[in-house]
Amino acid sequence: MVYKIPCKNWERVYVGETGRPLGTRVKEHRKEVDSITGIFTRAENTRAASICNKSAITDRVCNENHVIDWANAKVIDRESDKAGRLTRQAIWIRKTDNMNQDEGSYQLSHVWDKLLYTDNQCRKSVLMKVSGVKPKRR
Repeated sequence: MVYKIPCKNWERVYVGETGRPLGTRVKEHRKEVDSITGIFTRAENTRAASICNKSAITDRVCNENHVIDWANAKVIDRESDKAGRLTRQAIWIRKTDNMNQDEGSYQLSHVWDKLLYTDNQCRKSVLMKVSGVKPKRR
């Protein structure tokens, strides 16, 4: 599945993917954040800020004092195949205002950008043209 975890400070989200239950993955993110946020001295905070963490969520909490909205984490797409999940994650990262560190493991070509950023009606029209499907008459 592909999931998003929102930030309470910004309207940005973290977009991730996992083959496991969402609750399990969110707990892992929280555990990493909690292991960092217990640091209180300036020297320790400075040292922690220079470390690149496993997750962009932890980096944002540690370096920019973001507050993560764990309760509103949700599944945004489903795919059981790993390659398919990575592709879907890359698409969601590209079309979402996100806080991810990168564009995901799958390198999505920028050729798709115009299609990703258009509205649903236009997207359906483009997809029909590309696939050769004729629209239904009303």
